[in-house]
Amino acid sequence: MEEPRSWRPSGDIASGALPPPRWYSDPVLYERALERVFAPSWQWLGDEHLAARDGDAVPLTLLAGALDEPLVLTNEGGERRLLSNVCTHRAMAVVTEPCTARGLRCPYHGRRFGLDGRFVSSPGFEGAEGFPTADDDLPRAGLGTFAGQLFGSIAPERPFDDVIAPLRARLGHLPFERAVHDPTRDREFEFDAPWSAYVENYLDGLHIPYLHAGLNAAIDWSRYRYELFEGGAWQVAEARAGDASLPVPAGHPDAGRPIAAWYAMLFPNLMVNVYPWGVSFNLVRPLGPTRTTVRFASYVFAPEHLGAGAGGDLDRVELEDEAAVVRVAQGQRARLARQGRYAPRHEHALRHFHVWTTDRVAERSV
Repeated sequence: MEEPRSWRPSGDIASGALPPPRWYSDPVLYERALERVFAPSWQWLGDEHLAARDGDAVPLTLLAGALDEPLVLTNEGGERRLLSNVCTHRAMAVVTEPCTARGLRCPYHGRRFGLDGRFVSSPGFEGAEGFPTADDDLPRAGLGTFAGQLFGSIAPERPFDDVIAPLRARLGHLPFERAVHDPTRDREFEFDAPWSAYVENYLDGLHIPYLHAGLNAAIDWSRYRYELFEGGAWQVAEARAGDASLPVPAGHPDAGRPIAAWYAMLFPNLMVNVYPWGVSFNLVRPLGPTRTTVRFASYVFAPEHLGAGAGGDLDRVELEDEAAVVRVAQGQRARLARQGRYAPRHEHALRHFHVWTTDRVAERSV
């Protein structure tokens, strides 16, 4: 059995092994993942109703329970900015609840900032030498938009436009401007399993015929496809004859195919699932090495297709997945657990995820 903290995929998919079972729950690897995987990533914040009006300021916690980074989203003259919500004087939260104002004022000692984060004034600092400097401004985080959604990063490894480009290219023809949030379809699930085990399950289409009878009946599994891109992967499911399918324009890579669903995984933890009725954003949030929560939010642009096809019963599919992942996590802790092998036909996306992750968390040679 290989040492979890130094494990990396070796060979190719036909000859290489999966991670050692303890890789998923190792506490040192988990802490590395927080700083090297999640902190540099782009995280989904919510939709464009956040801080939609001039003067709005909305406090946010980036990846609560994991990064716990305090941020504030502001709107000044229609321009949104994502700022640190930590006062540059004594680290107090500047904004504690959503508000509309012409500027920001720390409730602790009265330091003021513009909605752009620039320092304005600070009582008691009369006579301070070399003050203020740029370090007294609120640091700015990265902010991006796609399909009416907002994304943020405190230390972006890659520009947002590069990260989201595969989704813009494949999904850009869809009527996201008509998509309406349906809060009755929102869900949040919490369970005992590592975040990486849940992501693996999502990237694996091999389990569909065995675990998801309803979903399997809605797609032609024999034509199920995987495509890899930098920082993520696609899974493409085709519909059975006569079932609902997505619109696909001429010249599109999937033109002429009845698409039941496009499943996009943006590493490390965002799933964007597109169905004939609309799109479901699924955010995987680690709460510790062996505890995870997943948040689902649905945006509907074709309500006539709700309840049908691959996206017809998401609750059932999620509960089936969750039960499987919890059992897998139990097995990974077993003393007799063995290091498995990749299924070459169906687990390219898993290996892609493992390569991407271990490039960031595996032991680094000095």
